[in-house]
Amino acid sequence: MILRRHWPAKLALLGCAGATIVAPAAVRAACREDLPSQTRTADRAIVADDLVRLRDIGPSTMVMFLFGSPFGVSPDGTRIAFQVRQADPVANHFCLAMVVLDLRDPRRRKIVDRGGGMIRWKAPLGALADYPSGEAKLITPIWSPDGKRIAFLKQTGRHAQIWIAGEQGRSRAVTHAENDVDAFTWSRDGQSIVFRSRPGLAAARDAIEREGKDGYLYDDRWGPRASNRPWPSEPISYEIQSVSLGGTVRRPTPAEEALLGPPRDDATADGASWASRTKGALAWIAPADRVKTFSEGQLKARLADGPVLTCEAAACRGNFQGVWLSPDGHTIWFLHREGRAESETALYNWKPGAEAPTRIFATQDRLGGCAPVGDALICALEQSRRPRRVVKIHPPSGKITEVFDPNPEFAQLRLGQVERLEWRNDQGIDIFGDLVLPRGRKPGEKLPLVIVQYDTRGFLRGGTGDEFPIFAFAERGYAVLSLQRPGYVSDIGKPKDEEERIKRNYEGWADRRSVMSAYARGIALLDRLGLIDPDRVGITGLSDGSASAQFALVNSKLFAAASLSACCEDPKTLFPLLGNNGTRYMRKYRYPAYTDSSGAFWAAYSIASNASTFQTPLLLQASDDEYMLALETYASLRDFDAPVEMVVFPGEHHTKWQPAHRQALYRRNLAWFDFWLKGETVLARPDEISRWSAMRQARHGLRASP
Repeated sequence: MILRRHWPAKLALLGCAGATIVAPAAVRAACREDLPSQTRTADRAIVADDLVRLRDIGPSTMVMFLFGSPFGVSPDGTRIAFQVRQADPVANHFCLAMVVLDLRDPRRRKIVDRGGGMIRWKAPLGALADYPSGEAKLITPIWSPDGKRIAFLKQTGRHAQIWIAGEQGRSRAVTHAENDVDAFTWSRDGQSIVFRSRPGLAAARDAIEREGKDGYLYDDRWGPRASNRPWPSEPISYEIQSVSLGGTVRRPTPAEEALLGPPRDDATADGASWASRTKGALAWIAPADRVKTFSEGQLKARLADGPVLTCEAAACRGNFQGVWLSPDGHTIWFLHREGRAESETALYNWKPGAEAPTRIFATQDRLGGCAPVGDALICALEQSRRPRRVVKIHPPSGKITEVFDPNPEFAQLRLGQVERLEWRNDQGIDIFGDLVLPRGRKPGEKLPLVIVQYDTRGFLRGGTGDEFPIFAFAERGYAVLSLQRPGYVSDIGKPKDEEERIKRNYEGWADRRSVMSAYARGIALLDRLGLIDPDRVGITGLSDGSASAQFALVNSKLFAAASLSACCEDPKTLFPLLGNNGTRYMRKYRYPAYTDSSGAFWAAYSIASNASTFQTPLLLQASDDEYMLALETYASLRDFDAPVEMVVFPGEHHTKWQPAHRQALYRRNLAWFDFWLKGETVLARPDEISRWSAMRQARHGLRASP
């Protein structure tokens, strides 16, 4: 996959800055436990906390693996290093451990560093620089040339710094920069580390602070929904420095600076990803279609300073998940999405010059974050009923061997059964989803259904954003449909340019109608199978999933209850809260001007514009940098005594990251749907029961006048 530099319709993928949780020494001591035991534990039913406390390797979302691997491979290929992260919702922090594992005997593994706070991903949001999110940053340890140490990013204060550790278990910081270290690598002699940072960010923030003494100009630097002051704006340059193992910082030589960038020239300038295993050998993915939101890629290679070779076979074009070179640099391995609605991931090898690659295997499981180790790949593997673990794949044979399971006790938990379903929506677009049914369902029993969105590849944890605990819902007697978002309507044919692509998706809300059809036909399929009660269906969603659910709630009677995050888009508040940059962005997507007469546009989408007839119980659980976007919806529904509740989480940024908040989200979502779909209050708190009961009474009584 090649990521294009524009967001989906939900602009707010990232939120404003907030404090990093760093555990005090007394709390950190609770994390000083060994790696998980492989011994068998007692069988029992899964509960939501089992999902909260899973040990993770790498970012929570696999899309972040498009930027690299969480596995650092030793120079001799015998060991790997990686970070294990586990949430503690009681202390509201993460237990972090840097692990070194011997691939010759995976039972030999050692923790070489503990502690620190979870480092979160930051990226530009339009013109705004270094915007934070709730997603974990990809942390990749890098081995010294002699294989005696690893270097990695660790955050114990305000900024992420470079630490080093040896296999004796002693670790220490080698940088003390006044800003985050962004990237780094070892010098060729292993006596220093070359690193990159953005000291200009601190200068930009200082300038904004000084400007405040005279009052801030309201301009393109503002995102009012997220901050009450301007934000540092791009471009802000990077600075590359070198630090000795003793901590002395100096300017790097040109050769040292070049170490931070991959080998790249005019031949690969259009590449979105590339790999190199031997000098002069390159493989990369070039964008094949610059119009699509997620552009198709095309595999290209150049061997030993020869000509650029393009693989023209169908399997060499499309959505890629990684590309690597074999040790001799003559064979390329790559992961490619294919099958119906791209529901499968296939591993191929290609010898440049050959007409077609060879498919080694295809799977509905999720592979990502791979790193080459000799003639094999070390990857993260997820399955629908099994969390992420470390595996070794031998490309010539396709053999997969488990290397490390960070959650061995999960195998003893009793889970609902999972079945992959496929259907088409009214546009003829292929749809797939994973149906999870509760254990012990009685024959003929029609269950309440909860739809979770909008990516169902890999382990079924909590949907995009991880707020809706799928297996915990099933254990409480729900059927759960984990739905993969259908491809964009604009992808049915080939639009000639970006303007036509936008028109196809947004004119008449064509793409949102397509997603709504996927909901409707999926529900109808389950109804025909006699599995669900179509009058007791709930919808959930974050970000793009929230936008699609918002449209379906206004334009259908499919749902008896809803729980949304990062909601909503309404005519009076959207543009003022997004600011100048956000307004220009949304106008590009055919949204009317703020002062336009746009009743028809908003009548088909805005909940606030339909408040007088909207009666679906709606739970809004928002981050504190996005909740204002939901105020018009909330206030309008309150005017008509519609059942609505909003909960705001402090220090969050779109995707919520704090462990205590994850635990609260899980519980409240279970309790909300229990109340409205099943009439149960086991998980609800007394104050919630009182409020929700009053909502239900008002809903069935006379409607109030605003």
